[in-house]
Amino acid sequence: MKINKDYLEIIKAARAGGEVVKKYFGKNIKITGKTIPADFKTKADMESEEVILKILNKKFPKYNIIAEENGEKKNGSEYTFVIDPLDGTNNFVLGIPYFSIGVGLLKGSEIIFGVVYNPILDNMYFAEKGKGAYLNGKKIHVNDESNLTNSSVSVVTEYGDATNIQEKLFTELSHLKAKRCLMNWSCLLDFCLLGVGKIEGIIFSNCPLHDFIPGKLIAKEAGALVTDLDGVEEKSDKNNIFLTTNGTKIHKEILDIINK
Repeated sequence: MKINKDYLEIIKAARAGGEVVKKYFGKNIKITGKTIPADFKTKADMESEEVILKILNKKFPKYNIIAEENGEKKNGSEYTFVIDPLDGTNNFVLGIPYFSIGVGLLKGSEIIFGVVYNPILDNMYFAEKGKGAYLNGKKIHVNDESNLTNSSVSVVTEYGDATNIQEKLFTELSHLKAKRCLMNWSCLLDFCLLGVGKIEGIIFSNCPLHDFIPGKLIAKEAGALVTDLDGVEEKSDKNNIFLTTNGTKIHKEILDIINK
């Protein structure tokens, strides 16, 4: 597909961040605590974000920034970049090659472009609002599985927010309702797995913008159905409690489990 030149710069920034992260992968690396023991950062996170910001600030100096490590910078623009320089830091530290770099672009509360880069497999996922989702330049789409018992569903919750939704879903989805209930700890890549038809759903609860903005658009543009947990169409892409699946039948079954 033909990509807007501005969006090519965003892809370039994500790839640059990925090169930084890949350089450190597999090495012993110091971790620095942030909020609670499960939430931490590394030199790789910080350097990746610095490289991404350098590219984006040069091309888009007036855009707002929401970056995981450097926080929020308001420039009074209607456009905002949302950046996760290393989604899946714990996987990265453990040597598990399931992590990614994500950059999303908001216009107001609407996601208009998103990119998620897996540097280990060199897989570049991206989507533009209304123009579909792509992996390495080839269009992707959710699968057509309609049976929950044949489905894999990812559950994503904020640190310390595991009790209600997570307990219910793991108990009920894992016992005879779904093929597999997943917690992969790189939710941006989970959205991409949904987009390419590898999994069938994601339940997402109370995580910050950088954990979902780029991936959410990729899943939606790949054909995923997204609602809040009551089954109501979202009023804002920035809503952070939602269900996204490959189709209406599985969507309804999961909503019934959540809300019973």
